[in-house]
Amino acid sequence: MPETSLLAAAETAVYQYLAEHLPPRYVFHDFNHAKATAAIAAELTAEAGLPEAARNALIIAAWFHDVGYTEGEEGHEQRSAEQAKQFLEPFPETVIDHALAEQLILSTMPAQKPGTKLEQWLHDAHYSFLGRKRFERRGQLLRLEEEAISGKNYTTHEWERRLLELQLDTKFLTPEAHEAFASRKNKNIAEQRDKIRKARKTTVRKKTGKDFGRGVDTVYRVTLRNHINLSSIADGKANMIISINTLVLSILITAGSAGFSISPANFEENLEYILPVLLLMVTSLMAITFAVFSAIPKVSGQDFTDEDVKKHNVSLLYFGNFLSLPKEQFVGYLRDLKEDQEVLYDDLSRDLYNLGLVLKKKYRLLTYAYRTFVGGLVLSFLVFVFTLLLK
Repeated sequence: MPETSLLAAAETAVYQYLAEHLPPRYVFHDFNHAKATAAIAAELTAEAGLPEAARNALIIAAWFHDVGYTEGEEGHEQRSAEQAKQFLEPFPETVIDHALAEQLILSTMPAQKPGTKLEQWLHDAHYSFLGRKRFERRGQLLRLEEEAISGKNYTTHEWERRLLELQLDTKFLTPEAHEAFASRKNKNIAEQRDKIRKARKTTVRKKTGKDFGRGVDTVYRVTLRNHINLSSIADGKANMIISINTLVLSILITAGSAGFSISPANFEENLEYILPVLLLMVTSLMAITFAVFSAIPKVSGQDFTDEDVKKHNVSLLYFGNFLSLPKEQFVGYLRDLKEDQEVLYDDLSRDLYNLGLVLKKKYRLLTYAYRTFVGGLVLSFLVFVFTLLLK
């Protein structure tokens, strides 16, 4: 059978098989990828003077090397080799080396290192898109495919870095491929670095809200200012309750010690005064205690390790935390924050949350203080009235 008839039959077989069995989510490892790989393999070996059976085996392997993706990525090489074997059964060994075609397909497995020149040609044909003008378009198709299969959505920055790693980790193994694609690949790498810088800025702007102007900065600034103002208000309220109750307590102690005694002899005589006064003194003392606990300064630091600092699991913007670090380590921490705005805003969020916890405690104690004070006044008055009625 002529070579052209064999290759045309392979093209038709691969097209029909993929059209029937390849899931729509495989937009990179599709017929176009197989066709491009086969065409590049033919170009690379055009002047190599290979025997017809060996060259046909290489091109057929290029056609069939990824048809196994119809059942998923894992183990696709074995399935591809099996499909190629079934296709080649009617063709004589004089036209194509069957075993060689299967061996070439299996050489594309990740654990395999291309050893023979034919395997290296197939490897270079498979990765030739890295050194072509259409690299950007093929990269986007690869991203769509991986996201559809894994269910993970890459940020632009993450994906551009992933493509750069693929470019840097893959090299052409044959002189023919190096001459044809290396120059363009290097240009693609340089362009990819520029894309990463732009993508990083874009990703940071999206994550930090920079695309919405200064709105996010304003939210943090206003919220932090409100927390500080609420803390000042709480301290003012605590000082007020302390001052009032201290005055009340002082007057009661002075007046009580000068005006009457609680000895058994005159206890019943001064009952309408003694009980309300004692009750008011006790509740005033309790109110002062709650207010003092609310206003008392407290430096509370969080226990953390160096690993927590590296992973940004703790906010060092709070002085109770960073004072336990050496100065140089704290300066380095702030330097890292300036380089990664996402982590910076996360630390501000942690600091904001911690301020909220402090405010919650302050206002809870203030609530107890005011309720105790008002409750003491009302209860003392009721007891005074009740004792008067009993007389």
